[in-house]
Amino acid sequence: MDHTRRVLDYFEAISAIPRGSGREEKISQWLQQRNLFSQVDPAGNLLIRVPASTGYESAPVIILQGHMDMVCEKTPDSTHNFLTDPIRCIVDGDWLHADNTTLG
Repeated sequence: MDHTRRVLDYFEAISAIPRGSGREEKISQWLQQRNLFSQVDPAGNLLIRVPASTGYESAPVIILQGHMDMVCEKTPDSTHNFLTDPIRCIVDGDWLHADNTTLG
């Protein structure tokens, strides 16, 4: 499987999980099931530690930060329910977009 397809597969899996602000429990649980060290603080912040790739054990540590929630916006004619519906991803040539909603 090529790297682009692998990234898109992960993105589509994440997009299938409704996760508006204040409703990040399901995405947090999904991320914690990735067989990596994880911990959640009392505020719901999730920390995941990924071990270094072979040969890079002595390299400087890299820290990435991101949001688990998404922007819940849709077109006026969309019937999408952000509490229950997955985001439908559409690949159009080199472009990725959603069906009448934001991608996240």
